[in-house]
Amino acid sequence: MFERSKKAMSGAMWLIAVAAVPALSVLALSLTPHPHDNDASALYVVSNDAYVHVDELAGDVFLTDGSDGLVSRREGSELQLTAGRNAAVSHQGATRYTVTEDETVSELLERLAIYPSPLEMVSLAYLDDLLEIRIDSEFVFYEHISTVTEHEIVYQYNDQKPDWQETVLQEGADGEYREVYEVIYQDGEETGRHLIDVVDTAAVPTIIERGTMANFANNGDAVAAISTQADGSGTITLDNGQVLTFSEARTMKGTAYTAGGSVGTRTASGTPVHVGVVAVDKKVLPLGTKVYVVSNDGQYVYGFAVAEDTGVRGNVIDLYMDTHSECIQFGVRNCTVYILD
Repeated sequence: MFERSKKAMSGAMWLIAVAAVPALSVLALSLTPHPHDNDASALYVVSNDAYVHVDELAGDVFLTDGSDGLVSRREGSELQLTAGRNAAVSHQGATRYTVTEDETVSELLERLAIYPSPLEMVSLAYLDDLLEIRIDSEFVFYEHISTVTEHEIVYQYNDQKPDWQETVLQEGADGEYREVYEVIYQDGEETGRHLIDVVDTAAVPTIIERGTMANFANNGDAVAAISTQADGSGTITLDNGQVLTFSEARTMKGTAYTAGGSVGTRTASGTPVHVGVVAVDKKVLPLGTKVYVVSNDGQYVYGFAVAEDTGVRGNVIDLYMDTHSECIQFGVRNCTVYILD
């Protein structure tokens, strides 16, 4: 949950963001005493991968799990390195390069005759192709403390759409309140903590539109009569007595499709495919248009439907059917399409 600051690094391009990479941990422990120093501290930034083996760590150990801040534990063994890694060791303004052996960090430093003073700490980080070890009297990290607010689901109701129709109008996103602290370590101890940034991102609700028009005719509702006026408009009377009006009747080429293969289970409008959905060219019939469809040869009544899908061009209406065999049986037919008000 920490990043190295620009003050603590010579290369600011590789700040370690533990908040974004949960596998990273920040560990601070006492190095094994050597003849030149009895009280040096170490601050290790390590990742849980094949290049490092962390069991229990010796001395005063500080670690963060990415959410609860720093805690302390004791007992264990020194940090063991994997042999064959390129390493850069920076101390007192100079950088030395080596290849790791089967050794601990303390043993590597002793092999290079580098002995931290009692007021210095050792920082270790794994880069893509390099193990970097830095020795300094001060390290600065950025600690991120976040609180996530789950987004809401809001329903909007539309009395102009049937009650089976549900459309996602806006995808939601969680909100986050994050405080960023600059944390200073000296001699293995935290000596300063400053709030340097606050990020407050509001949650964005998911907005779903639901139809409420329960009286809109369903696909299989029986029709008692169709009456057409001189201007092309007219009425459709159902067996149950309900009367629907239409503005015009068009002749369109009818085809059929079903889900499967390259055809998914949701329409271009975001609704699930089902009988009563038709695909159209949006330039010919706008999405959302309610229709009643019958074949001109009088052999097929598709019934009431809504233009929810696309994928055809021109004066074509593509009728959704449950099975491939139904589509084959329908084939291609000229249809009368009544455009409902």
